[in-house]
Amino acid sequence: MNKIILILIISFSLGFSKIEEGKEVFQSLVVSYNHGIIKAAQKNKFEHLKEYLTKEIYYRTLVWIESYQDSNLFMDALLVNIKFDDLKLEKYTATLETKEKWKYRYINTKTKELVKKPQEVTYKLKYYFILLRDGTWKINHIKILNEENRIIGEE
Repeated sequence: MNKIILILIISFSLGFSKIEEGKEVFQSLVVSYNHGIIKAAQKNKFEHLKEYLTKEIYYRTLVWIESYQDSNLFMDALLVNIKFDDLKLEKYTATLETKEKWKYRYINTKTKELVKKPQEVTYKLKYYFILLRDGTWKINHIKILNEENRIIGEE
């Protein structure tokens, strides 16, 4: 009886350890993507985002950032913190929810004027991942579950 309990505990521990190791892959993808967004907005370069995103979401992201740039807006963004919730892992797909706190301000690139007051935005997001044939995981979709905005300095 004790051997069975020990085997169950070891099996559970190994399974849990594997999930935790897997979770790091998805957390790293999310953090790298978020830092990649900041870099893309600053440098107007997007190629590095292909490492984290499927083609569809890559092009959506490119259009999103370029729409700001075409309107002469510079998105000055800072990821303040990120908290990860439970990972749901299937054979070829996964989801991971996050709570992210960002600070933004928008500057007109022609006049150098502040267009939108600095704000703090807290998001609850759900990231959807897909396992590609080459064995890599990529972000396939991002859904905003909740968004709270607060102008910085106006409490």
